[in-house]
Amino acid sequence: MANANEKSPSLPGVKQSHAALQFEYNAHRFGFVLLLLIIAAALLGLFSGGYFSDAIKTNAANSVQVEYQRFGRLLSPVELKITSPGQGETPLTLRIGGDYMARTQTDNIWPQPDEMRSEGGELVLVYQAAKARQDFTVWLYSTPEQPGKTVTTVTVNNQPGLSFWQFIYP
Repeated sequence: MANANEKSPSLPGVKQSHAALQFEYNAHRFGFVLLLLIIAAALLGLFSGGYFSDAIKTNAANSVQVEYQRFGRLLSPVELKITSPGQGETPLTLRIGGDYMARTQTDNIWPQPDEMRSEGGELVLVYQAAKARQDFTVWLYSTPEQPGKTVTTVTVNNQPGLSFWQFIYP
């Protein structure tokens, strides 16, 4: 019977590395926990839509409210919902600026504006008075073309603007 203090015979032709064995042990020990943390972060929306990603922001004058996702992925569509209270008989002029025009491609705007133009690096959408009597909502569907932090500003009828950021993962 072998003594517990005796070394087990090594396999011929196999060199064991204590550092490699220690690394494998630590990978098994901590890797599973790290994997669970990544899965939980993804489910909560840290990388795309979810609890931490979905956001609603309103400016100080309550003239515009934006619903958006803080986190998105490069070349994956994102939705931006802009709501403004009724403006009476005046046309509703919506300006979207900041990094929006330089870093994203607008795929669809619903409802279609009566007038649309680019002015000084901003996207300007004009809706006539008949559509702007009640709370009015515009959905923008766009595709981010550059990774990183994107700061977008939204202004309605030259009232105080609203800025928000989105982080686009590569």
